Amino acid sequence: MKNIIFCGTGGFAREVYCWVKQSEKKQKIKFKGFLDQNSTLLKKFNLTKYYLGSENNYNFKKNDFIVIAIADVNLRKKIFDKLNLKKINFFNYIHDTAIIGNNVIFGRGNIICPNVVFTTNIRIGNSNIFNINSTVGHEVKIDSFNTFNSHCDITGCSTIKKNNYFGSSVILLPKCKVGNNNKISAGSVVYKGIKENSIYLGNPAKYIGKNKI
Repeated sequence: MKNIIFCGTGGFAREVYCWVKQSEKKQKIKFKGFLDQNSTLLKKFNLTKYYLGSENNYNFKKNDFIVIAIADVNLRKKIFDKLNLKKINFFNYIHDTAIIGNNVIFGRGNIICPNVVFTTNIRIGNSNIFNINSTVGHEVKIDSFNTFNSHCDITGCSTIKKNNYFGSSVILLPKCKVGNNNKISAGSVVYKGIKENSIYLGNPAKYIGKNKI
């Protein structure tokens, strides 16, 4: 049985914790606990019994598998890279209600939330988050460390690179190309694409500023 450990104790981590607990029997996994700098965010929810300390000090076991449940793309990448150097196991958590079509290939450490749909011929990198009710169309390629908030719609033949943050209900029309390190505000519709290091907003989505790393 795989022991599942979360990096992060924020609101998103606690949401995914609830789903993992529901998935334990069916997926033959066991939630072991949270890693973070402190247990402050766990106290008000009576979850301090699951606090394992910091990822810098925790003694990982062979059957421990990490999920980085942190929406911030840059912080998630930093933690992933650090743990990857230590050859720590990463777990793809896929909620029981997600629909995964044919020829969908995942890297490591992705989080697939309830009712997410992947259609067919899709390539996904490492440590991406796909929140509730998001959809990914045919022949889409998504690199690593992207966050897709709830109800995002990534349509067919789109390409997305690294470290992008998509607000809720963002739509990418077919064949869009998104570069690295962008923020697309909630409700935006991207018609053609976005280059790099930019913030976009609206329908159609327009450049409103530079996204600092």
